[in-house]
Amino acid sequence: MIRPSTPILILSLCLGIAACSGKSTPAPEKDGAKAEAEAAPQLAAITPEHAKAAGIETAAAGPAEIHETVLLYGSIKSNSERQQEIRARYPGVVRSVAKRPGDRVAKGELLLTVESNDSLEPYAIRAPIAGTVLERRVNPGEAIDGSSTLLVVADLSSVWAEFAVFARDLGLVRAGLQVQLTGDAGQAGAATVAYVAPSGSGDTQSVVARAVVDNREGRWIAGQFVTGNVVVDNRKVAVAVAAAALQKIGDDPVVFVQTDKGFEPRKVDIGERDADSVEIRQGLAAGERYVAKNSYLIKSELLKGSGEDD
Repeated sequence: MIRPSTPILILSLCLGIAACSGKSTPAPEKDGAKAEAEAAPQLAAITPEHAKAAGIETAAAGPAEIHETVLLYGSIKSNSERQQEIRARYPGVVRSVAKRPGDRVAKGELLLTVESNDSLEPYAIRAPIAGTVLERRVNPGEAIDGSSTLLVVADLSSVWAEFAVFARDLGLVRAGLQVQLTGDAGQAGAATVAYVAPSGSGDTQSVVARAVVDNREGRWIAGQFVTGNVVVDNRKVAVAVAAAALQKIGDDPVVFVQTDKGFEPRKVDIGERDADSVEIRQGLAAGERYVAKNSYLIKSELLKGSGEDD
């Protein structure tokens, strides 16, 4: 049962529901879905002013592009092409370390000083790039040689979203495809698949797909989980409506079409769909106006007019 809310109350108090063909009482032996469909009035007599007050919005049906997508799961990683491992030029003893993980550094900024074993003179090691210190593996007083990584600095204005692609999707996901990103903290963005590994992991039976993500605003954090909807195909359709427009009365999918007297439920035959749009094969013509937002309010009022609860 739909609980009363402010928009529904507006409709209930201000609007009249007109049954153009009369209201019928469902026979007891009919199933609930069929009875609901037969009992519902055929018109919601709502004025444009009342519709606007209730938050009901209309749009014109028309051509759209339906996107076929593959959902992938992965995580954000630093872009290793913009990452530097800091090493000593000469063996010696670390005398000072100026930075900690999380610190931002400018190119040329002092990172640490090392006393050379040969000259016993200290020399400075400076940041080769601007970025953020990701790792610190050394402290003052430690002896080092030229092979040890002392710090890791990365430019996080660009990061990688890496996804696991399993066998069922290997033929679909390829470089150059668009991917819609959603982070575990609610972030959203778009990127392009830049790389799909030629071989996979024996442990997970998957291969890595990677997208390069613009992170100049700092919204994406290395290590966080992310989902990606990869658009693997686009199909143009002649008539489509917003996904939120579709409702069911009984077993029939309907959209509410705007008329001079109000909104009528129109049974439609649906085809392809994605998160945003639904193809309409029959029942609605291009150019007809329909309820694109808050269509559930009209359905609720129609069923109240029939004495049914949704």
